[in-house]
Amino acid sequence: MNKNRLEAFSDGVFAIVITLLILNVKIPHTPYHDLLQALTAMLPAISAYILSFLLIGMYWVFHHNAFTHIAQVDGVLLWLNIILLLFISFLPFPAMLMGEYPFTTIPVVVYGCNLLLANGTGFIMFLYLMRNKSLATPAFSAKVMKIQLTTYITVNILYIIAIIIGFYKPTISLIIFAVMAVSLIVRSAVTTGIGHRKRH
Repeated sequence: MNKNRLEAFSDGVFAIVITLLILNVKIPHTPYHDLLQALTAMLPAISAYILSFLLIGMYWVFHHNAFTHIAQVDGVLLWLNIILLLFISFLPFPAMLMGEYPFTTIPVVVYGCNLLLANGTGFIMFLYLMRNKSLATPAFSAKVMKIQLTTYITVNILYIIAIIIGFYKPTISLIIFAVMAVSLIVRSAVTTGIGHRKRH
């Protein structure tokens, strides 16, 4: 299968999911003199939206970068990618729960499990590509494999820790998710090049 079709389909899913997130943030129907209080009450939903937007954006960037190392797609990679999109598309639901029930255990744990399943599926895709290098481009070097392996393992371990902490201190779990998102975004920006421009 041509990988371009799969990339186009994936981009469409990411775009739809990241758009659906804003539907969880609803305009408050309240008299004007109560508007500030109503907006303050919406801060958990807005925070969940921002965190989820950044995380989905991060997954899209990593998905894009991953496919620069894939030359062609077989049936296994195809379905692993669809399963990954399943977990990505589910993210607005726990984000909505966190907005409705802020700083509580169940929404945070569900959110963390969703992230772990998404990242875990990406990890399985990476391992499959390592075992089937005929599907990979020459850019999928030993150095790239080592960096990605370390990143996946580290992120998955941190997700597991955050989920466990979520049963006792949900707020700390949310801080871990936020710090991880910012750290991975910064890392992505650095690795793809800051201030770099091709010379013609």
